[in-house]
Amino acid sequence: MTAFGEMLAEHTFVPGDPGTPPAALDDWARALDAYDAASRALHRRRQKKAVPHLLQEGLTALADLEARVAGSPVPRRFPPCFFDPRHGQSTTEASWAPHGGTKRLVAVCAADAIRLREGSSLPLSPYATSGELDDPFRHPQDDLSNPWLIGLFVLLLGYAIALTALGDMTGAILSVTAGGTVGGIALLSALLVWSASVDLWSLMRRGHRTQATFARSTYGRHGAHEHVFVVTDASGRRCEYTQRAHSGAANPAPSRTVWYLPKADSRGKALSAWSPVWLPLRVLVGLPFLLGSTAITLYLIPGRLITILLS
Repeated sequence: MTAFGEMLAEHTFVPGDPGTPPAALDDWARALDAYDAASRALHRRRQKKAVPHLLQEGLTALADLEARVAGSPVPRRFPPCFFDPRHGQSTTEASWAPHGGTKRLVAVCAADAIRLREGSSLPLSPYATSGELDDPFRHPQDDLSNPWLIGLFVLLLGYAIALTALGDMTGAILSVTAGGTVGGIALLSALLVWSASVDLWSLMRRGHRTQATFARSTYGRHGAHEHVFVVTDASGRRCEYTQRAHSGAANPAPSRTVWYLPKADSRGKALSAWSPVWLPLRVLVGLPFLLGSTAITLYLIPGRLITILLS
């Protein structure tokens, strides 16, 4: 935030200069709006995760501005340098491996690309923080040591011990093995059916087809290439639709048709053009798994213990 604010304050662009391209004024406004939005999001707990994206939009706007003022073509939109967003937009992709990890393609600025070729040391990626130095693409939710998982395992183990104490060794083994597995399937099925049902209901009530404009290509989870499209509704709120790309070099279409679901308390949600087909399909496929796995789970946990206590 501080570095981007200094870039804006020290920038030589003067909106009132004669001969300034109209598009350059739009780029300058985009950069200022991005800084303003990032400043507000930084002080709101639920919006802090949007700050890097907003700063990236601001950096992209400045890069477009400088190209227009110089009379050059607007540069291809790359994500910020992987090793430090303050380096600006990346210019190429380079092969890089974290300590003890496997090689992958990352988007880097020109200076870091030279450092990689020369074998020089590089700064740590901002994504490799909080003890995640070995794999910058790892997310906290991937860590199996989450407290709630430990709590569920302790409860499951306690239930198995109670069954063993009552002489039901078979039930204890089933509760630890099959019960935990089937319970996990029930939970995942419930999440699948619930999310699809909510989106389907919103789609039927308020959804409408619209065009999403290509914004940038970026890297998603585990370094996969993604194309990001933006939808702007009538009130000026923006939301993103992300499409998995088979190749980072593939040029996406300038726009694509999506379904937009407006929401009163957020920016809305953009879904695939095939949503009217695959949302009901997700519900129909997930519902039998949910009902079957829930019945088996309730029989094993706590059904067997209740049966023993009542017998």
